[in-house]
Amino acid sequence: MNKKNALTILIGGDIESDYKELFSKKPLKEIAQPKNMLYLDSYEQLDKLLSPKKIDLLRYLIKVQEADKPKSISEIAKALNRHQEAISRDINHLKKLGFVILKRFKQTVYAFSLYSCIDIKVC
Repeated sequence: MNKKNALTILIGGDIESDYKELFSKKPLKEIAQPKNMLYLDSYEQLDKLLSPKKIDLLRYLIKVQEADKPKSISEIAKALNRHQEAISRDINHLKKLGFVILKRFKQTVYAFSLYSCIDIKVC
């Protein structure tokens, strides 16, 4: 996965201003907005969306993908010292949000992050 595939989570950003800039007559190369942007109003929204455990899980998935060593759900649970059921629940939540995908090879399920980096910004 390349480094350009980053997700930016912007807390307190101005989506209307960014939308206007994006659809202005400026050439796209002059627009400095990240491709994948998620706007949130508050830390509370971030906490509901991504708990610290889920952020740790995403970080781990990104790290193992960079090393090109995919991990099964049970391997992830063992590495993060968490119950397999909790990891499965969190991964399914992240899948519904569009942050991860699951791939099955024979009897084993592997999780992959769709992003190479997650950047959280406060404005």
